[in-house]
Amino acid sequence: MTLRPRIKDALWMAAGAGVMLLMVLPALYFGTDEESARRHDSRARSIELVDRMRLSLASASEAEKSAVLSKADEDSEAHAGQARAAVADVERVRKDLLNLLAKSGTQKQRDALEQFAGAFVEFRKVDDEILALAVRNTNLKAYSLAFGPAAVALEEMDAALSRLATTSAPSPRGQQVNLLVFGARTAALRIQVLLAPHIAEETDERMDDLEARMA
Repeated sequence: MTLRPRIKDALWMAAGAGVMLLMVLPALYFGTDEESARRHDSRARSIELVDRMRLSLASASEAEKSAVLSKADEDSEAHAGQARAAVADVERVRKDLLNLLAKSGTQKQRDALEQFAGAFVEFRKVDDEILALAVRNTNLKAYSLAFGPAAVALEEMDAALSRLATTSAPSPRGQQVNLLVFGARTAALRIQVLLAPHIAEETDERMDDLEARMA
């Protein structure tokens, strides 16, 4: 069985998680006090950190999509590295903000950051799965093999079988050889037809069915 996690579904999950995170972050802007210059400075610093988290999240999302869409392994690796670096920056800033709010933040801000932290954990799980898949470019490689070397091998096999049928025609067993040649050529063509749907398929059950038919 060919295992290929559903990268499109995971990408949608990551996008949804990213949107949710960006919706949670603005809640960290609002405090209820302007009692002193110290608290004012603290609030300004918290806004600065939140803005940095939002920017890093947006950068991670863009790099993640680029990693998935890149055709070359080198490009996928580079974009995946950028995405991981941006996610790591979000985590570093989150810890800084946690320390800041622990000293001078409001309960509302601390609750908002805790909500963000929970969603961020889930976001990182999905992000790790997507990036692990993106750098493999398995589907692109499979299509390249199917319509490249595999197609050439099929043409060569078909030509060889055609020659075999021609040279065997005058012999007493020519008809039997022709039937076997016809069966082999038909089976090979059926496999070729099923390769593309198999590569594009997202469910294990359907891939198993296609593989059984090819076998």
